[in-house]
Amino acid sequence: MKRILASSLMMACLAVSAAAAQSAEAIAIQLNTAATVGDSCRLTFVIRNDLGEGVQALGLDLVMFDKSEGVSGYAAIDFGELPPGKTRVRQYDVAKGDCANISRVLLNEVRACEIPGDAAKDCLSLLQITSRSEIELIL
Repeated sequence: MKRILASSLMMACLAVSAAAAQSAEAIAIQLNTAATVGDSCRLTFVIRNDLGEGVQALGLDLVMFDKSEGVSGYAAIDFGELPPGKTRVRQYDVAKGDCANISRVLLNEVRACEIPGDAAKDCLSLLQITSRSEIELIL
């Protein structure tokens, strides 16, 4: 019985390790902060490339929603080149007005994704998005 339990526990640990290794291959995008600067809302993103290979270009289309769920802005942003294992911070003015009026940001589309040797790779499936801000970041 102990041998079966130990064997089952080992198999479960290996399965968890394999799943963790697979999920580590991602481009992590965090909406870190939102600040009103002048008459615009400035979003700060922290991006980390954990793919094991460089990304030559990554561009996203964002749609901002106000507190009443109406579309309040649209922005095309370019994160640029993302070396493997490197963390980058990027800021973008995405909408006119106070950030407090934005409830969430929709990652509407991946408009550019260049990974050498992987032209057909689905970049959307590689993105892991999170938010530290009061503004939600959603797919």
